[in-house]
Amino acid sequence: MKFYGFAAAVACLAATSAGAQQLAPSPTLDAVKARGHIECGVHLGLPGFSFANDKGEWAGLDVDYCKSLAAAVLGDATKVKYTPTSVQQRWPMLQSGQVDLLSRNTTITFSRNATLGVNFQGINFYEGQTFVVRTKAKVAKVADLADATICVAAGSTEEKTAADWFRERNLKVSIINFQKNDDAISAYDQGRCDAYTAGVGALAGQRIKFKDPAEHQILTEVISNDPQGPTTRWGDERWQLVVRWVLNAQIAAEALGVTSKNVDEMKAKSTNAEVRRLLGAEGKFGEMMGLGNDWAYNIVKQVGNYGESYERTVGMGSALKLKRGSNELWTKGGLLFTPPFQ
Repeated sequence: MKFYGFAAAVACLAATSAGAQQLAPSPTLDAVKARGHIECGVHLGLPGFSFANDKGEWAGLDVDYCKSLAAAVLGDATKVKYTPTSVQQRWPMLQSGQVDLLSRNTTITFSRNATLGVNFQGINFYEGQTFVVRTKAKVAKVADLADATICVAAGSTEEKTAADWFRERNLKVSIINFQKNDDAISAYDQGRCDAYTAGVGALAGQRIKFKDPAEHQILTEVISNDPQGPTTRWGDERWQLVVRWVLNAQIAAEALGVTSKNVDEMKAKSTNAEVRRLLGAEGKFGEMMGLGNDWAYNIVKQVGNYGESYERTVGMGSALKLKRGSNELWTKGGLLFTPPFQ
């Protein structure tokens, strides 16, 4: 009897502890609900990822994440205010609370995690650094850029990675950094540099904006692995939980075959336990985070799963036409996966 009494006490304590964790206060989540919109820090303007048209309407892979977060938290994917942030501005704006999170092409690194007071909440795009050069230069590989002048954004991971890569191979280059990324791109486009370096996806987006895109080629060789994803400031673990699992929900929906077109049918008829938990047909997964249990249903219904978002923003249905590659699901040879919803 003593054993059963002890076991019951442990179970009770565990339940109480779990309940306390679920109900832990979240200043950020409370602020979002009170103001009625997400404050999302995005890129200054990168086609395919976060870019505003002449009507001020934002679109892109990173923008879709912001919309998904709004759909999950507020039930409405349109409840987002987008704040453009430069390479230098992004960290202080996040740290000071001017934005609730960053959803822009920001590389996950050890030093940033350890020293900037920020946490990375998963990977929504596997990026790799390379170079854009003029087609007439006949550059076939990165090493051919020896003695070249390279434009890059100051303070970016690309600046350090490029310097390290050429130094390690005893190849001399002149790296010119610019405080504004647009200035670096403009300098290259005007012929002041032989090459401009950034991630493959970023270069595909920037190439569209060149005076004559056909005169420029993006090298296929990459010199780094630069995973990117939504970023939050330290503290407020429940907000971090929400940000992380919204991304997981997008990826899991694709893996489970749930799309914006079949989500209603899947919620009503699916016998797959994980699908039912994801869409709120059983369990109370939303309540565990302080959200409604239809949080993930709203994401898929209003924004779509990860694959749908990828294809229309940067994939074959977009101007960038980037193949999935590493950004394919793990079941199809890619690197994207999510922990189980159970």
